[in-house]
Amino acid sequence: MAHSICSQLVAFPKLEWLIIRDMPNWEEWSFFEEEIEAALNERGEDGTAEIQKEDAPSARMQLLPRLVKLKLDGCPKLRALPLQLGVDTAGLKHLELIETNNLKAVDDLPLLSELLIINKCEGLERLSNLPQVSELRVNGCPNLSHVDGLDSVRQLWLGEDMEEISSSWVLGLQKQHRQLHDEDLDVYTMFSS
Repeated sequence: MAHSICSQLVAFPKLEWLIIRDMPNWEEWSFFEEEIEAALNERGEDGTAEIQKEDAPSARMQLLPRLVKLKLDGCPKLRALPLQLGVDTAGLKHLELIETNNLKAVDDLPLLSELLIINKCEGLERLSNLPQVSELRVNGCPNLSHVDGLDSVRQLWLGEDMEEISSSWVLGLQKQHRQLHDEDLDVYTMFSS
């Protein structure tokens, strides 16, 4: 019985675009077991279902299943993206991160399929396991030193400030692209206006 109820726990089942802007104190974005347990208990109170507490750990909330575009702008204290983002968002095509300075890594988003834009994320150190991203744009990320697992990148756009910083990982991406696709990776420079 718990399994059928769990399959009904979906956060924002029809949402396709999500823009979160100017959240200067937001530090953590996650869905906890306690929240799932609370949701299950609420359902039990009205008599529609009864679930034992020991069944709750198997409960799982699906997050944003139809999301296509996610933009986070001005969330300087956000430490990480939720793990469910890489699992539940099968249609995610566009991820844009602006001034999310405390974010150290963007990784394990195997379903993100088109565009990743990262701008002014000063704390960002790593991008990895983004195998379907076809276009990557990076600007204002002085600590970004580790980039791998971007097997499908066809275009790489770098801000003027990224040319020196990115030289080691750009060479790695170019080499990987040549091996996988037998062609050169297109690398462009973005100029500030």
